[in-house]
Amino acid sequence: MEHRTILTDLPTSVRGFVYQDDSGEPVIVLNARLPREQNRRTYDHEQKHITRGDMYEPTYDEYGGNET
Repeated sequence: MEHRTILTDLPTSVRGFVYQDDSGEPVIVLNARLPREQNRRTYDHEQKHITRGDMYEPTYDEYGGNET
């Protein structure tokens, strides 16, 4: 399933992220400063977070060691 995606300039240390918009729908944000292939991998990565429901889990921390 495809989700709304925004391509915008972010710091190069940030590849992308996903958030919920005002209606609760997921939005994937990708870094316009990075190559297309990197953004494709980042999109797939963020899509996995949506599929698993990570963004709805208040204790989820991608960098805390519980991300696969």
